[in-house]
Amino acid sequence: MKKVLLLFFIVAFFKCSYSQSSINPDISLIGTFNTFTNFIKGSPEYGKLNFETPEMELFVDGYLNPFARATANIAYEEGEFAVEELYANIVRGLPLDLQLKAGKYLVGFGKINTIHPHAWHFLERPLFHQVFFSPDGFNEVGASLSYLLPTGDLYSNLEVGVYNGQSIQMLVDTNAVERGINPIFVGRLNSFFNIGDYTNLEVGLSASYGCYSKAMLNSEGDINAAMEEKPLNYLYGGIDFKYKYSPDSYSAITIQGEALLNYRDAVRQGSFGIDRDMDVINKISNFGGFIYADYKFEKQFSIGVKYDCTAGIIDDEPSLTTLMNDDKNNTQGIEGWISYYPVEETTALRLGVQHLMFKYDDGTERDGETTVKLQLLFSLGPHKAHPF
Repeated sequence: MKKVLLLFFIVAFFKCSYSQSSINPDISLIGTFNTFTNFIKGSPEYGKLNFETPEMELFVDGYLNPFARATANIAYEEGEFAVEELYANIVRGLPLDLQLKAGKYLVGFGKINTIHPHAWHFLERPLFHQVFFSPDGFNEVGASLSYLLPTGDLYSNLEVGVYNGQSIQMLVDTNAVERGINPIFVGRLNSFFNIGDYTNLEVGLSASYGCYSKAMLNSEGDINAAMEEKPLNYLYGGIDFKYKYSPDSYSAITIQGEALLNYRDAVRQGSFGIDRDMDVINKISNFGGFIYADYKFEKQFSIGVKYDCTAGIIDDEPSLTTLMNDDKNNTQGIEGWISYYPVEETTALRLGVQHLMFKYDDGTERDGETTVKLQLLFSLGPHKAHPF
């Protein structure tokens, strides 16, 4: 009850504050209802109709003045409220026509990460997002500058930012320690091509670098030796594209994909020392990505399919040898869906099926896992649940 009252007072504060100004903010509410069943052996949800706790996103955004905007996104997920995004944008007035963004927000690594899940064509978060980012995506506190490159008719934008790195840190493993004040860096270059009257293509390159954790290592293999604290760095490289062919308002074909290459320091067991194995830091590399196609027809319907792959086993507990630090095992997935938009801007009904396959380097056998989900979205206000 206290959380509900807190949300009420936050909304009331924004409303009262802006009502005294001639520039009123947009206030929108997105609601999501999911019900699912799965066919996972041993799962308590196996073959049953399971209802998830409804989720919502409350958006408050608008111009502060002719030069700056502000946005707040308050999310209610898994029965708890959280500030998912809170940031300000200076959109004009800076030298060289630079734009400044500061606060907490989804950073510009790839295309999908900056788009909220209610606006995705598909239902399930990409597998590599579940491994290389936090459960809410690459969501950081920091600041970035963006610059519209002087490339004539070709729209090209460069964005670089510095962030606190909390969404990619590893703190679960007993040998991991707080990463301290170690900022990370993220950049993205994207270009938009107008191929014809009905066809558009966007391509992007992304990168991120920093310290994702620190580890206490016994590098001598001596059980009585003092542990050494070592930083663990990572480098992400990303590529993405989105192709869209829309000959009219009733039909469209969208093909979109992303890939992430991961280079990082990983803790491994080395040769035997004095009375135990030595801890060593190896340079490893792995990857993840997805590609999907969605066909919109009769204006109100769409059907699509997505292929996912990622390093690591997605339901493993985070540690210094699993998930993003796993260069031996991998997870693959196939997802299909059909969507119905009775009124495109206000409601969406989606039925999706996802099948996951697991491959272990040591030959461990594991059955595939299939989940069927039915999703209903609704929107109030100008921030719509668009199908694309």
